[in-house]
Amino acid sequence: MISIAKETGKISLPLIIGEYSMIPFNLKTLEGLPGYAKSIASKMLDGVKNRDGIAFFTIHGEKLKKGETLRRGGPHTDGNYEPLEMTFGGGGGWKVGQDGRSIDNPIHKRQYNTDKGGIIICSNYHACKGWIGEYDALPNKGGDCSHIDLGEGFNLKADTVYYGNNHFIHESLPMNDDVHRVMARITMPENHEYEFSEREATND
Repeated sequence: MISIAKETGKISLPLIIGEYSMIPFNLKTLEGLPGYAKSIASKMLDGVKNRDGIAFFTIHGEKLKKGETLRRGGPHTDGNYEPLEMTFGGGGGWKVGQDGRSIDNPIHKRQYNTDKGGIIICSNYHACKGWIGEYDALPNKGGDCSHIDLGEGFNLKADTVYYGNNHFIHESLPMNDDVHRVMARITMPENHEYEFSEREATND
């Protein structure tokens, strides 16, 4: 698999408390998003060429102590989300990027073993590591990539939007101080073709 991510711009996130997960919305019109989220999503979509279909918006903010993580630690991919057949958390499903069905399950293959899909992520605080490269392996259960020799990786910058493909490998890092961290993510449609605008996208 190939793990890709590009910087597409800068952003300032509101200091919210709470987690609002997988809000479905129209990529072209932003219909379905609450008012506060429309401006965030609009900025996050800068540089993204393909804006067809229904995507899913998540925003999560908490006051964290030194050493705590906001999201999942350990290298992983998030995978695709199709709410009629994939359940994230509770019931008979699994939390994003954790546990998961057997790697031989057709839903696992649809979610993690495809080039289609993608994510857009940003944070108000440096608290995420990512990897870019080509790897002779695929994600294990729940998108786990800890079995792969990934190399050093890179630190995602604060207040910066990253557009990644469905195989973008990343992990949440523990805080090095007490901080109010906010993360926003757009999970692209399951059939999304990863493509960015060279004119708008930047990557140091």
